[in-house]
Amino acid sequence: MRFKELKAEKLAEAIAIAEEFASKFKQRGVVGIVFLGAIARGYFDRFSDIDIVIFKRREARLGVKREGEVEYKGYVIDYEVVNYEDSLELEWNMERRWAFSTARIFYDPEGKVKALIDKKVCLKREERRWMIIEGMTQAEWYCNDVSESWVYRGDIVSAHYSINSALEHLMKALFGLNGELFPSEKWVAYLVHKLEWLPQRFNEKLREVILLKEFSVEELQRRRNALSYLWKQMLPRAEKEVGMKFEEFKKLV
Repeated sequence: MRFKELKAEKLAEAIAIAEEFASKFKQRGVVGIVFLGAIARGYFDRFSDIDIVIFKRREARLGVKREGEVEYKGYVIDYEVVNYEDSLELEWNMERRWAFSTARIFYDPEGKVKALIDKKVCLKREERRWMIIEGMTQAEWYCNDVSESWVYRGDIVSAHYSINSALEHLMKALFGLNGELFPSEKWVAYLVHKLEWLPQRFNEKLREVILLKEFSVEELQRRRNALSYLWKQMLPRAEKEVGMKFEEFKKLV
């Protein structure tokens, strides 16, 4: 994923502050320290904070809360202290794995944190396959069946909201088709444009799906048509990647 287009107003200063703050945790019982978020991805602006995760041994006591937000030399630092052993055992959800996929390792004397991250963040083949199957199936269902059911029930707002839900599922399928972890919700619209493969006229049709001029059936159909266009562009690639036809997708979801 590319973040080069984002501002780096105070990146060097923020990294120096992060390193200064994190250095006091380079002590006995700490396995490693990583930076996440803005400074790990190579940008920093006035809306950014400094994200730090400290991995410690289960028995170690560092004298700070498990997580917290502190102001340090004019910067907001959001830190988390986690047990290394627990991190080895627990499953990481998609959002956490995505966050760590761009982690900047600050302290890792035995290489244990790097090995942990490498193991946890990878997108497994079966997981990618399911992102595509579920994403394509749910996108089609929300776009057509669910939105139509709300028109029939007389709730046009819920009908339009169903298109939003369909778009979210379509995005998951699109990230899966590109072999990428699905990012945090606030980053989806930005990062989708950085994917290696996109359907034809993607930007144009995405804007059409997002645009809502009024709560009407006519507007609903316009948005449906735009989303269906993208869905149909993705379908042949999805069927090839998964190795089955869409009708078989629906039997699995």
